Amino acid sequence: MSTTRCASLFVIAILAFATAVSAQTAKPTAALPAIVFVCEHGAAKSVIATAYFNKLAAERKLPYRATFRGTSPQEALSVRAVAGLKADGVEIPSGAPTAIGDADIKTATHIFAIGCTLPAAAVKSGKAQDWSDVPEDSYATQRDAIVRHVNALLDDLQRERKF
Repeated sequence: MSTTRCASLFVIAILAFATAVSAQTAKPTAALPAIVFVCEHGAAKSVIATAYFNKLAAERKLPYRATFRGTSPQEALSVRAVAGLKADGVEIPSGAPTAIGDADIKTATHIFAIGCTLPAAAVKSGKAQDWSDVPEDSYATQRDAIVRHVNALLDDLQRERKF
């Protein structure tokens, strides 16, 4: 085999590898799920769900990522949620509590209400689900319920993913 042919095959192999790696670390697009977790204040439950979803999706090498929103956002993230995530060694999502808006609803593929009532537009979108069984008490019980839901969601997304 000629040197030129070997070099061409090597370049093709490198490009194929780079494409595969890029697909594994892709940001959400119209083809990939864009997950929005929503709680009343956009400061605790939705933040915990976002943090664990992003962590567990990355560990599974899935390209999906989530964000958090609120229906009546407070000024800052919950001190208790931030402390719990830090103690768990889970990265705290960046950003401040923000109200779910039309752009979130439009770009989301999945919207999860965690202990709150979603705006009518989110419900009518057909993308909304309710995780009303997440308790109001301690961080640990909230986290455990949320992580169960997140793992089930990731299992579903992994089954649906087309390779």
